[in-house]
Amino acid sequence: MADTATHLPTLISIVGVDGSGKSTLGGWLIEELERRGRRPVLVWSRFRNYLSKPLLALTRLTGHNYYRTIDGVRFGFHDFERLYGYRELFALLQAIDVNIAAYSRIQRRRQAADIVVCERGPWDTLVDVTADTGLAWLPGSRLGVAYGRLMRRDARVLLISRNYRNIVQTRPELVNDGKLELRMGLYEQLAREQGWDVIDNNGSLDRARRGILAALGLPEAGAAATDQGAE
Repeated sequence: MADTATHLPTLISIVGVDGSGKSTLGGWLIEELERRGRRPVLVWSRFRNYLSKPLLALTRLTGHNYYRTIDGVRFGFHDFERLYGYRELFALLQAIDVNIAAYSRIQRRRQAADIVVCERGPWDTLVDVTADTGLAWLPGSRLGVAYGRLMRRDARVLLISRNYRNIVQTRPELVNDGKLELRMGLYEQLAREQGWDVIDNNGSLDRARRGILAALGLPEAGAAATDQGAE
């Protein structure tokens, strides 16, 4: 039976660090919404570089933007913290790029579906840029707010929270991400400042699912149980 009585936002953005369980829970949410008679679509929008591409190419030449393979896993590194002037320009151009991507990949999808579930989007980019540039003031600034400008209308942001120990237990390669804990802190900061719903994914997957349903105001019927958290 279709469950269309509950008002849902037209955009649900699932955010969090790598290894927190975004993909698992995002895929489940799509299936759950379909089961309830909705028409959702899953969108992945991140790492869309348009105006900032020349700056990234320049830092590749200077050695501040590079890849390294560690234990068979390829990691990308952006060490822009001491590139004064450049890092501010990069943050500005990324804000423009992320809004171009939000319009082309997310806003237009809203016309074809009644709910867009976004896994990785503008707020994830904001966290990445803040971590890469060392601009601690960015998230709370007007420029930081501009990253999500096109997605604020009728949107709900769900932060998938998982502690460091559980993340590296299921994704051991992430011990080599030196900025993982910094990103975790930035997500928590944004959740407090912007009133995001925080979904605890340190226990069972069923509990995380029930947390999402509660945040969206949906009844729990149909949430399947499991013994382990989403990876």
